[in-house]
Amino acid sequence: MEFKNLITSYWWIIVVALIGLVIIAFIIGNVYMNRKIAKEVELLSEASEEINEKPAAKIQEKDLEGLPKPVEKWLKSIGIVGQERIRAISFSQRGKMKLKPDQENWMDSEAKQYVRVDEPGYLWHVDLPVIPVLNTKGRDLFYDGEGAMEIRIGSLIPVVNEKSSDKLNESSLHRFLLELPWYPTAALEDYMTWKKIDTQSAKGILSFKGITVEAIFYFDEEGNLIKQESLRYKENDDEAERIPCIGKIKGHTIVDGLKIANRAEVTWVMDGEPFTWYKLENFDINIKR
Repeated sequence: MEFKNLITSYWWIIVVALIGLVIIAFIIGNVYMNRKIAKEVELLSEASEEINEKPAAKIQEKDLEGLPKPVEKWLKSIGIVGQERIRAISFSQRGKMKLKPDQENWMDSEAKQYVRVDEPGYLWHVDLPVIPVLNTKGRDLFYDGEGAMEIRIGSLIPVVNEKSSDKLNESSLHRFLLELPWYPTAALEDYMTWKKIDTQSAKGILSFKGITVEAIFYFDEEGNLIKQESLRYKENDDEAERIPCIGKIKGHTIVDGLKIANRAEVTWVMDGEPFTWYKLENFDINIKR
């Protein structure tokens, strides 16, 4: 009875202590995630810096010879001739996101992305207000041919933690290909080949570390890239099949004299129905050559 009375008398101390422990746990989780991301940023940056020690030659018109005409026209129109190749790029990203087709309201998101271009690699980490007070932190990594995806509520509670698998690796490389408009000099890298389709479209084929992915790139009559589409894994389970994934270009910006796509919408086609799940804008773009 005395013990019960003691608990009753000091219940508020117990509640405060429990709340404090939860807060400390989430702080530790946030520190862990931030350190992990910082190490992966350093990993991508160090690999890119090694390449940057080599003298960079400027792109010439002859470097575009043999490309499908719409690809050549696009690259010339954005001012690629006379530019050095992009070795790495980083940018901040703001967007609106839906996690499922029947979701009514868009969620605001803030992200940061680091990309290695001399060979395919990237790190994307995002903060989402899925639960009030507790932000959900997501991380998407592709390095040395392997993908990794992690989502944690409050940076602590893991709800997704997937590492290298055949489907995840392929889907991650597909993402790099579909985002090529962010770093257009990648169109000339050795890992890329192009095939003509018609006067306003071409197939881009990317081969890296034994994985090959492809996407169709669509252009308007003026030579602007307007859309990319591929068959890509959305899920990574045994039953997952490739479905259409579409990126539509919605805006551009000029960075160091190069016209780069910086606004887009990303759509999955699920059971024949389009599901636009992400509307984004890149800013604070930093190019390394």
